[in-house]
Amino acid sequence: MNPNHPANNVERKGDYLEGKNVWVGVTGSVSCVETVGIIRELLRYGARVTVVANQAALELVGEKSLEFACGKPIIKEITGQVEHVIAGHEADLLMIAPCCATSLGKMVNGIGDNPPMLVALTCIGAKTPMIVAPAMDKNMSDSDIVQKNMKIVKKFANVIEPMMIEGKAKLPSKERLVAEACKMAGPKTLNRKKVLVIGGGSSEPIDDVRVVSNRSSGRMAISLAETAFAMGADVDLWLGNANYECGNWIKTKRFEALSKLKSLVKSMKRYDAVIVPAALSDFIPEQAKGKLDSAKPITLKMKKAPKIINSIRKKHKGLLYVFKLGARISEKELLAKAKVLLKNTNCVIANHSKSMGSDKSKVAIVDKKNTEWISSSKVKISEKILDKVASELN
Repeated sequence: MNPNHPANNVERKGDYLEGKNVWVGVTGSVSCVETVGIIRELLRYGARVTVVANQAALELVGEKSLEFACGKPIIKEITGQVEHVIAGHEADLLMIAPCCATSLGKMVNGIGDNPPMLVALTCIGAKTPMIVAPAMDKNMSDSDIVQKNMKIVKKFANVIEPMMIEGKAKLPSKERLVAEACKMAGPKTLNRKKVLVIGGGSSEPIDDVRVVSNRSSGRMAISLAETAFAMGADVDLWLGNANYECGNWIKTKRFEALSKLKSLVKSMKRYDAVIVPAALSDFIPEQAKGKLDSAKPITLKMKKAPKIINSIRKKHKGLLYVFKLGARISEKELLAKAKVLLKNTNCVIANHSKSMGSDKSKVAIVDKKNTEWISSSKVKISEKILDKVASELN
């Protein structure tokens, strides 16, 4: 790729696919118009992308568009360079996106009559990790033949189920597909580790209508969950009030009040690590029946809320990382408060309230031996935290 080509200068989101050879097979579904975005998203994580397309795909999305997306000529025919053979040796991951119904059938029956199918058959034999993303009309997807073929393909590939929208079995989002690519071809430092992230804010009712709550965007929790997934973990997210939505590939349970969270903790399964960047209520008001009269002044009576960390620690014997938020206090005071929490946890991430809702933050990662300050994006901070989790688990 020419170093001056725009594909070489995309804004990076991570390095999970740094130096990895990802081959993208494009087949004749109208969803192939989305493939340009998928290719660019792969580049944002450091992948070296090779595109191989059949004629049906090129009639729907231009060859030059695909070439522009990856920054180099695409493979549209198999030549004396035996490109399919090279794929079997070179590819760290093959992604067929989109995969039409015809291509599903060809893979199942060993028909390599076009470049993407020859590459697919070679990679199946080479046991190359594969992602297959079917996309077609819903009636076609629901047919017994296609369902049977999809079941067989699942034996050798990670089949990402399509999104059922407007009577169509549509291609999953580029974020979903690339998250799966990172998990399959990335460093896998948290491979098969079970990680729970608890985040967002909680709300406690004042009456049947109003609540008292903590401010929380949920961005750090979502970043931690999605990053842990990309690092190979089996991730659960328990999310309270949040301004952002997590990717639908993350198993998510929602809560509002502490009582709901307590019931989740009571029935929690075994995890290797639990990380808690949640902004939970410290006080619970006495709840009035009905709706309080807004024309009259009110006085709220509040009791101290039980610390959920203590309940988690009783159930969870693995790594426990928690967050400590400070407001209008010095860094020295913040660290002192954080170190108190180390009595019951493995690590405390301390930060100031002024970073709430922002994409960037300054945090201190505090354990019983060291304190490390980091000022960066929440994605980079998530990576740093999870690298530490991985080093302790492995």
